[in-house]
Amino acid sequence: MEAVGFYLLRSAVWITGFALVYLLFLRNERFFLLNRIYLIIGIMASVVLPLFTVRYAVEVSVAEAAAEAGPATAALSGGSSWQNILAIALFAVWLAGAGTMLFRYVMQVLPVLRAAGDADRSSGYPVKVLRSPEFPGSFSLFSYVVVNPSVTETETREILIHEMVHIRQKHWFDLVLSSLLCMVQWFNPAVWIYSRFIRQNHEYLADEEALQRSSDPAVYRAVLLNQIAGSPVIDLGNFFSYSLNKKRFQMMKNKISSPYRKLRLLLILPVAALVLYAFAEPRYTVSPEEQGLTASAAVTADMTKNVSGVVTDEKGGPLEGAVVLVKGTTAGTTTDGSGRFTLKDVPDDAVLVITYVGYVTKAVSVKAAGNYITTQLQWGNMIIDTVAVPPPPPPPPASGPSKALVVLDGKVTNKPLSEISPDVIAEIHVLKGEQAVAKYGEKGKDGVIEITTKKNTVASPDKQKEVTVTGYGKEENRDVFVIVEEMPEFPGGMEAMMLWISQRVKYPEQAKKDGITGLVMVSFIVNKAGKVTDISVERSAHPLLDAEAVRVIGEMPAWKPGTQHGKAVEVRMTVPVKFSLR
Repeated sequence: MEAVGFYLLRSAVWITGFALVYLLFLRNERFFLLNRIYLIIGIMASVVLPLFTVRYAVEVSVAEAAAEAGPATAALSGGSSWQNILAIALFAVWLAGAGTMLFRYVMQVLPVLRAAGDADRSSGYPVKVLRSPEFPGSFSLFSYVVVNPSVTETETREILIHEMVHIRQKHWFDLVLSSLLCMVQWFNPAVWIYSRFIRQNHEYLADEEALQRSSDPAVYRAVLLNQIAGSPVIDLGNFFSYSLNKKRFQMMKNKISSPYRKLRLLLILPVAALVLYAFAEPRYTVSPEEQGLTASAAVTADMTKNVSGVVTDEKGGPLEGAVVLVKGTTAGTTTDGSGRFTLKDVPDDAVLVITYVGYVTKAVSVKAAGNYITTQLQWGNMIIDTVAVPPPPPPPPASGPSKALVVLDGKVTNKPLSEISPDVIAEIHVLKGEQAVAKYGEKGKDGVIEITTKKNTVASPDKQKEVTVTGYGKEENRDVFVIVEEMPEFPGGMEAMMLWISQRVKYPEQAKKDGITGLVMVSFIVNKAGKVTDISVERSAHPLLDAEAVRVIGEMPAWKPGTQHGKAVEVRMTVPVKFSLR
């Protein structure tokens, strides 16, 4: 009902604007056909344009957004009962008024239709002429012309010339539109004035053509004066004596107006712009500087609640370290040892994205799942992206194979990587090119693998269990997304990435000799420029395989960066590289 009331208000403003322009600038002009078109457009505009709303963007801080959302949330939580009663009462009054107007129109038209059914077409007239003493004035209704029996034949001829113009030009269509608008906006005085403008312009149109067809214009004007006593009794009819005053006779004079005066019709454009601006609505957006940094604060601007749950694998076992994120934000958490998590201030309409390396990513609607969510993840989220690397053919004879320099706990060693147990490794750093030569001289020209064992690192309760491989540019102090609206894209797509990796991976000779195989899950960040950074091993297979997987990922070309709300953001990706001998 509130929407209906607001629509009626906007419609009333539109028709009032058109009426004011006509009253001030157009009603004394002699371009009657253009005026008719203008008046019809005004009716249609007042019906259609209120359905559209112009919106403009307003940037606010998170605090201001929360302040705007506060009153709206309060209103949604329970409006006053007396306001509801008042709205219902006003709607009932409007409905009663509209019903009364409809009843009035029906009761006016029925007598004419009954008389038309009983009467015969008068001889010599092109339309059905109804002579009835029930109606004091002469008028036309649709294709009927009503004439009082007291009217002489000469007067009847002049009246028919006039009324036939109404019928041929279908003026009844304008009257039906204006009557329907009066029925809907019976409370608006401007709509009744507008309806009068339409009728008055109809008479100007009919007079203009009737004077050209009449054998004696003086007789036509005399007949018009004789009909002055016939007052209109039907809203849908065109009355011969309607608006019979000095101005109507003046409008009959054949005066030539400047064609430039027709440009006055364009005066409705600034009025329309003013009405659109008056009803424009703001669309509040958080300023770009705060979108990424204040996700949790922005969340609280909506209706929020606390959500908890548990994440398990397909066998029902708890998944520790699963990432639970509010989609479209950086707000999230990870599961504990029992697979449980808790998130505060989650919007009621939010979607949680749950990810775990090696498992299918799952999206859960908070509204549908409730405050406690139990989620089971299935294994194999990246199976289609797994790259199987067959053993390469034997290399051609050469003066000596290139060999990366191995540095174990800060000391150069000749110990084969295959003899270093993955269980004792804490970190692996891969250096190559100028970076390796700058640090280790010519010995590092073929690359350097720096290995730090756990005995040489400080134990930390928060340290990841997986081996971390770095060396390709780690950046700190920024928000990193996992799920965004537009995910990063490798040049050519995912299939092109798989092919690119398979063509560049070199199966480590020692791993091939020892029959070492496995799946390496490599995680990395695609930054705002599309560059691959922060490479790490999320799931280790063997130091040799880990190092080769990281080397290949580090050489990737630039990606198309991911975007959130139309802005480039940093997104963490995970790609599996499968080493198999076949």
